[in-house]
Amino acid sequence: MSVIHHFNLAGVDLNLLVVFDALMTSQHLTRAAEKIGLSQPATSNALSRLRKLFKDDLFIKTSKGMTPTPKAIELAEFIHEVLLQVQTAIYSESQFIPKQSDRIFRLGMDDYSELVFLPKLLKQLEILAPKVKIQVRSTNWMRSPKLLDADEIDLAIGHCPQFQAWHTRQLLYQEHFVCLFAEKFLFQKAIALEEYIAASHLLVSPKEDMVGLVDKALALQNLSRNVAMSVPNFLIVPFILVNTNLIATLPAQLVKTFVEVWQLYASPLPFEMTGFSVDILWHNKNDRDQGHIWLRNLISQICVN
Repeated sequence: MSVIHHFNLAGVDLNLLVVFDALMTSQHLTRAAEKIGLSQPATSNALSRLRKLFKDDLFIKTSKGMTPTPKAIELAEFIHEVLLQVQTAIYSESQFIPKQSDRIFRLGMDDYSELVFLPKLLKQLEILAPKVKIQVRSTNWMRSPKLLDADEIDLAIGHCPQFQAWHTRQLLYQEHFVCLFAEKFLFQKAIALEEYIAASHLLVSPKEDMVGLVDKALALQNLSRNVAMSVPNFLIVPFILVNTNLIATLPAQLVKTFVEVWQLYASPLPFEMTGFSVDILWHNKNDRDQGHIWLRNLISQICVN
């Protein structure tokens, strides 16, 4: 174990590290001050002391805010990890009793995971942990790691292909795609490729494009389809399908959710297409948090059932 030089550290205001982290995450003096509950002059004074402590400007004022220097970038990850460990040591619950806990769990989810997981999760919470609360933060696979690092969410649920060494990803299941359409336009059997190509389609594209993963998969076979409409999220899809001839190609678990509620019909996709993983992603600081472990296990069990 490394030796801590208590005498030297006693002369350092460790609260300055909190100011540094707030400046690094917001890169704006006023927003950093609001984040840590200090006045702007007090935050500015703390920055001056940080510069003296580290013998570097650390943050340069620009028209867009405060730009970190190479020295600040070098320090940022280390200081952030130290603060997370201190926070965990002070505030983590040593024991978690579901029936008694009134803890608020913050989940990062996209509209797919909201529709597939939230109803089932809340049903289980009503039985197992009636006082526990869920706060959902809208996110996607690109933003989730950043929200975890900023301690704005406890875990992310969805497709999480990118993450850092200090994150843990747990696979829930592999998702695949199927077709969904109105029952009144029911095909005599599973949709054939020729029927699929001839039909008009509804595309869900968060990027608001008219070309999606399906179109790229078809292009590999020198095929194309007619995308008649593109929408940015899944929620509107069943409202459109019940009144049109359109076909939507969607993740199977989402289709299962829609079919349970709407008069819609599902059919296998008539060509090969790669699916995607559905995962839980969390920061390693929560590995041993008893409440966190309980929630992760509950989400995993929901998938098994």
